[in-house]
Amino acid sequence: MNRTFLKILQPLVLLLVVGTFFTIYRESYVSAKVIHILALISWFAGLFYLPRLFVYHAMNESAEVSETLKVMEHKLFHYIMTPAALLTLLAGVWIIDLWQWTIPPWLLLKIALVLLLLLFHYACWKFLLSFKRDKNERPHTFYRFFNEIPTLLLIAIVILVVAKPLF
Repeated sequence: MNRTFLKILQPLVLLLVVGTFFTIYRESYVSAKVIHILALISWFAGLFYLPRLFVYHAMNESAEVSETLKVMEHKLFHYIMTPAALLTLLAGVWIIDLWQWTIPPWLLLKIALVLLLLLFHYACWKFLLSFKRDKNERPHTFYRFFNEIPTLLLIAIVILVVAKPLF
């Protein structure tokens, strides 16, 4: 099969499935929540794993291993993380829409933390590009600390969503 076709196929299938689901279950809060949770699990899997790949990449001295890591990083970022991030955001907006745009204070803070996650996602992309061009100048220890950021953000987000503090 044509590689370009395959690159386009996965996001199109995802869009078709989610679009159909959205059309059929537009008013279902449970459906929106299920899609949101499944998408964020996929997104976070990538947010946890990609920086770990950066650690291995920064430690690596083999050109062959480096090329393998570049492929893994590219596929993880473009085929899993980014579509999952978009789906997470769309499902989040869907939930807020079902709440008729009533946004409690805890949710404002959660949205701010999600914006930090998007910045982290962007930083991952920039680091991915530096590895792709063989221009990484950061040591593996930097990526070990960088790898902890999504964990801290996830802990804060889960506490907010479960506790729903009244500030």
